[in-house]
Amino acid sequence: MINYDLKKIKAIVFDIDGVLSAQTVTMDENGEPFRTVSIRDGYAIQLARKMGLRIVILSGARTESV
Repeated sequence: MINYDLKKIKAIVFDIDGVLSAQTVTMDENGEPFRTVSIRDGYAIQLARKMGLRIVILSGARTESV
């Protein structure tokens, strides 16, 4: 078993598509996808921020929603 010291973690970096996004794709009237996320993920991100972690969302998408 690997013993990790989780107190050393300063930031969490992830992509939104396939990580936070739901498994459905809803399109708007212009054909752009709506990105929906789980409320549980949102809660976890807020909790991580309150604990002092930095949150980075890295994405190739160029939409306002991201």
